[in-house]
Amino acid sequence: MILEIAWKNIWRSKIRSLVVIVAIGVGLLGGITAVAFMNGLLIGRIDDALEIEVSSMQIHNVEFMENSELQFFINDAIVTQIETLPGVKAVCKRLVIETMVSSNRSAAGIKLLGVEPEKEKQVTKLYEHLVDSNSRYFEGIKRRPILIGAKLAEKLKVHVRSKIAINTVDMDGVSIRGVYRVVGIFKTQNSGFDGMNAFIRFSDMQKMLSIDDGLVHEIAFMLDDMLETAQMKIDLQKQYTRYRINDRSLLKIRNDSIPNIVYSKIESLKSSVDYMRVDFENEIKLYLSEEEFEQYSPQLFESCEAGINVSEWKQLSPELAMQTTWMDFILYVFVGIILTALGFGIVNTMLMVVLERIREIGMLIAIGMNRRRVFAMIVLESVMLSLVGGFVGILLSWGVVNVLHNTGVDMSMFSEGMEAIGYPSLIYPSISFGSYIQITIMVIITGVLSAIYPALHAVKLNPSEAIRKA
Repeated sequence: MILEIAWKNIWRSKIRSLVVIVAIGVGLLGGITAVAFMNGLLIGRIDDALEIEVSSMQIHNVEFMENSELQFFINDAIVTQIETLPGVKAVCKRLVIETMVSSNRSAAGIKLLGVEPEKEKQVTKLYEHLVDSNSRYFEGIKRRPILIGAKLAEKLKVHVRSKIAINTVDMDGVSIRGVYRVVGIFKTQNSGFDGMNAFIRFSDMQKMLSIDDGLVHEIAFMLDDMLETAQMKIDLQKQYTRYRINDRSLLKIRNDSIPNIVYSKIESLKSSVDYMRVDFENEIKLYLSEEEFEQYSPQLFESCEAGINVSEWKQLSPELAMQTTWMDFILYVFVGIILTALGFGIVNTMLMVVLERIREIGMLIAIGMNRRRVFAMIVLESVMLSLVGGFVGILLSWGVVNVLHNTGVDMSMFSEGMEAIGYPSLIYPSISFGSYIQITIMVIITGVLSAIYPALHAVKLNPSEAIRKA
């Protein structure tokens, strides 16, 4: 009964209610669309980063991650083992060095990767980003082809089929100079990546640097669900990573600002023993309290890694991980600010409703209506008003976001600035169904909070005084 009365009361003043509903609807439309735009921007950046730059996960020698020197290899037998794991879509191996390249007009420092072209195509989509019809993905040039980014080509002032020289040192520390011919030029959404990376064939880098068969610097792989890497990382660490407490790991623990009491306990375990993950966990649990283990074990595991390091995309590109974490927070902030502003409007509206109906509310209380019911009626009116406005806003937002998601938002006028920080210039706004549920809950909370003051004002009325007012 109260629900029916509250619904009818909303429409006693249609214009006033419609103004509030439109205000809520338009406010949510703006807020949700803005969040969807930022979400689309981030999704575009993550997709590009994973499909071109870092992949889902990578495996390296622990020391290579700290100091990317030529001699820090891992055995490529791991590649075959990883390919058989459930959930793994594709795997590739790489050799990686930091070196200098030069043309007859300029020079630049780069990261040079030796790749197997066909395997690499299964993990990354770099081959889809060649800039013109003359560019090829390691085809057309048989002897020493090199694939470079558009930004690097601009620095070196070269084009397809130009010659560039690579100056580096081999396994014996001997300076060498190899001449390569540009087979293709790629251009991604990240101009920084384009300016710092070049690719040659795995076999060419092996030969140039005198690297033995079976040795690689990096194994990259993509998962079927490319973002869900946490469990896979734990499984691989259990199988491949070892843990050692020595001077190097103790120094890293000290640099992580671990409390002295924890550091001293770990220091007492110093030895040359390599532990498997489970054994290492059990060992340090004997010396640390449950609270200390819970708080510091992630840092201890990372600091004491030996041999093989398993990294997921969040470690390889921490700025993306941070932005992903912040997206839900941004949703709450944007919609929260809008609903807070609208909440004051709802308070004002409901207070006017109460003041206009003082005599009516007084009569209801006088004939025996419970004050709790009066309070509930005012709150329900506010919640219903908010929900109708919220439904309108969510419906409009859903339509607008779907249209923009299908057509994309062209930001090409800002492409140079956006590419400098790695973001795409064509954005496809997107927002999850779960976010709509969260927004609906926030609208209900806003309606309840906005009704508290007017409802309290109503229940405090003296029936005899309220009836005399007209």
